[in-house]
Amino acid sequence: MASTNSSMTLTSLLFDMDGVLAEVSCSYRQAIVDTAAAFGVAVTLDEITAAKIKGDANNDWKLTLSLIQAKTSDAPTLEVVTAKFEEVYQGKQGVPGLKDVETLIPAKGVLEELARRLPMGMAIVTGRPRGDCDYFLQKHGLAHLFKATYCMEDGPSKPDPFPVTRAAQLLGVDPKDTGLVGDTPDDILAAVRAGARGIGVLTPKDHAHAILDPASGAGAVGAPPSLTAAMLEAGASNVLEPGFAQLLDIVPPPLAAHQTPRGLAGAGVAGSEEKRDATGVRRAEISRKTNETAITVDISLDGTGKAEVDTGLGFLDHMLHAMAKHGHLDLKLTCKGDLHIDDHHTAEDCAIALGEAFDKALGARKGIRRWGTAMCPLDESLSRAVVDISSRPHADIQLHFTREMIGTISTEMLEHVLESFAQGARITLHVDVLKGTNNHHMAESAFKATGVALRTAISADANAGIPSTKGMLA
Repeated sequence: MASTNSSMTLTSLLFDMDGVLAEVSCSYRQAIVDTAAAFGVAVTLDEITAAKIKGDANNDWKLTLSLIQAKTSDAPTLEVVTAKFEEVYQGKQGVPGLKDVETLIPAKGVLEELARRLPMGMAIVTGRPRGDCDYFLQKHGLAHLFKATYCMEDGPSKPDPFPVTRAAQLLGVDPKDTGLVGDTPDDILAAVRAGARGIGVLTPKDHAHAILDPASGAGAVGAPPSLTAAMLEAGASNVLEPGFAQLLDIVPPPLAAHQTPRGLAGAGVAGSEEKRDATGVRRAEISRKTNETAITVDISLDGTGKAEVDTGLGFLDHMLHAMAKHGHLDLKLTCKGDLHIDDHHTAEDCAIALGEAFDKALGARKGIRRWGTAMCPLDESLSRAVVDISSRPHADIQLHFTREMIGTISTEMLEHVLESFAQGARITLHVDVLKGTNNHHMAESAFKATGVALRTAISADANAGIPSTKGMLA
């Protein structure tokens, strides 16, 4: 990560979309290539990147036209280019558009954690048409994380500072208290001109290019790629890797009530303040109600594994009971969900609520082991779980099911339950079924391993203090 200033006091963040949130090398940028080809002009992705670095290239329709004009004297009009571009990107009857191949670059948990940490919230500042912006946010379940969006129709485009000042106004913040995360010099210039922080981020393609060709920036081995140099020259305070997980090291968490695991009283954990229930255990209760589910969770982290779970999905009840039993978690969880539709909302929301309750009960992340690893068999099946109480929500779940359903729950939702729990709990979780043939056994060994790994990670360690070299883990 290139940086000129690693500390930030920000109350909000603004995000460009293309190349920052959305992987567009196979969508918007490919649409430029395909549109130019329709008019007999060959354009490469490297030429598009070069144009972006040069600047004043925030409108892909105009950029496509300029790239065509550079190679032919018989260029079509902007209106004709725009129509062809939209046909390629949006698709037409019977032919899907390139917009449907776009993927999310950052982990959703990173965005959720940033939204939790930023008191004035987050906004989108993009050159996309509003319909394309809304489509991507809805497709990836992100709309609730952003309080405002500034799109092509709303006024001048970057590098004009107006998009940044307007987005800051919509959030109710002073531009100096916000930062724009973008992938081009135009993004950085817009931020700097508005008085905000410009935070650069490399696209996945540009980052890969920098690794494979480290001399691409300044002609010397180890030199930054040219895009990094261009963003720093434009005034970027930082240039981050794709997915911008380093923002979690830059944007501090909010102050939280301190809690200490049972057994650490007098153990020398500086600044700890015990907040426990009458039995002296770490405990939390939460209720979560949406239009789709109504959930209550009561969890004690220092229990004996007693569990009462009623989600309406029998096999999910069985898995959460197994995780609680072997995690020594006392758990009560009830859910009334829209199972007449399918299992998705119930399973996902139960996992999110359980994760949020776990996080609340854990409190200040100090005086604990932090790491936990477990290998649990069940007959022919063997699963491994690795936990990091990291405050960096991330999950990699590979259960390798061969059936679509176990009981009344789809097997894809069992993987999603572990992913959603990790996000709600703000932990890193890796779970792998290493071998197995019986899908019931595979699932149960995975959830048992998760429980055992959690039990280890949250257990008291009198010598741990704050288990992070950063001096904070919240």
